[in-house]
Amino acid sequence: MSDAALRPDVFIGNLPSLVKQDQASKKGASTEEIQLAAMAESVGWSIFKKFVDSVKEDLEQLNEMAIEAGKSKEEIGENAIVISLTRGIINKIINYVEDAKDSCAK
Repeated sequence: MSDAALRPDVFIGNLPSLVKQDQASKKGASTEEIQLAAMAESVGWSIFKKFVDSVKEDLEQLNEMAIEAGKSKEEIGENAIVISLTRGIINKIINYVEDAKDSCAK
């Protein structure tokens, strides 16, 4: 057995997630993008996205319920606007993280 010490940077530096981060930083990705990309590849992100998708579906059902309840065209129209704006904001949040993942992969 060799008397050479095991260097942690050699062992840890070969972990796949750290290799990806190193490659992303060499490509010019910011620290924030690297961290967001790491989050986007986690199981927690998948769970979060499924939850967000169910919330967006619930938003769509709100207007359907208003139509079924015989609400006025004005109220249905206002609901449609609010739902559309809300979905847009939600999509921007999701895209912010997904775009960071894509920028680190390039």
